[in-house]
Amino acid sequence: MDLRQPKLRMCATTVRTEAMRMTDNTELSAGTVFGGYRIERLLGRGGMGSVYAAEQVDDSRQVAVKVLASGLSGDADRQRFLREGRIAASINHPNAVYVYRTEEIQGVLAIVMELVDGGTLEDKVERLGPLSMSDAITDIIQVIDGLEAAQRQGILHRDVKPANCFIGPNGEVKVGDFGLSRPVEQVDQMRITTSGMFLGTPVFSSPEQLLGESLDARADIYAVGATLYYLLTKKFPYAAANAAQLLAMVIQGTPTPLEAHRPGLPAGLNAAVLKCLARKREDRFATYESLREALRALLPQRVIPAPLGRRLMAGVVDLVVISQVAQVLMFKVGPALGA
Repeated sequence: MDLRQPKLRMCATTVRTEAMRMTDNTELSAGTVFGGYRIERLLGRGGMGSVYAAEQVDDSRQVAVKVLASGLSGDADRQRFLREGRIAASINHPNAVYVYRTEEIQGVLAIVMELVDGGTLEDKVERLGPLSMSDAITDIIQVIDGLEAAQRQGILHRDVKPANCFIGPNGEVKVGDFGLSRPVEQVDQMRITTSGMFLGTPVFSSPEQLLGESLDARADIYAVGATLYYLLTKKFPYAAANAAQLLAMVIQGTPTPLEAHRPGLPAGLNAAVLKCLARKREDRFATYESLREALRALLPQRVIPAPLGRRLMAGVVDLVVISQVAQVLMFKVGPALGA
């Protein structure tokens, strides 16, 4: 999703209420009152719909409103999104975009969430190029923390990718776009349809997700590995000429080795990424904690200052020792000088 859209001006004289059911091509303009929200600007578009910065009319709170594309709004899809949006709203963590509610507004499904408009990890790589190893690992650990919080609520994300990892005002990373999330215990029925439609992003999706098999956290761990791969190389794990070839490569589990794009990375980092991308889920990291620890071990060791009290005590000890040494020297040197 591209968040680098030009900011739209809001004119008070153009405020109006959209009363018609929207179509896929409908765009809410600045100043439009959409349910209880006044649209301020378009943040970006994606396959699932469009996201707008908006003001909540009753309390002036700044929010993001995701309007889902009507092409995904059959009765079954609508009920699923409403249900899963409510589930996603149970996640409350600094590294997860908070979902306030999912509601139906004028016949259109909308997800109302925390406004995080500092761009995405995809934007960051586009702007800076491949990230340093330390930056990439630091960012992805925050993604892991957010996903782990979702897992504690029994939720899988199912669409982890750089474009769904948002950057906050202080550079913190928040996992967002839980529109495809669902409880872990439910059997996943997402399959590739005869029309080629797939709810998710195949290059970041695990083989079992593409095949419509039941999923657990290791499917999201796979996507974390693919995202880290992109942060380090600005490339995807699979170099395919077309969609059919891409799907085959993912299902067969044949990613391009990380070192082919960026030689010189530590062997441990290459191994960690490839372990995330393993074809068989049992060959991946079993938990977020094990993945996080493997990545933390690759970060440069930082010197952590001792607590202030301990440093003050050490200073007192140093002064005592220096004073004693000085007294000994004066005792020995004094007589010699008098002679």
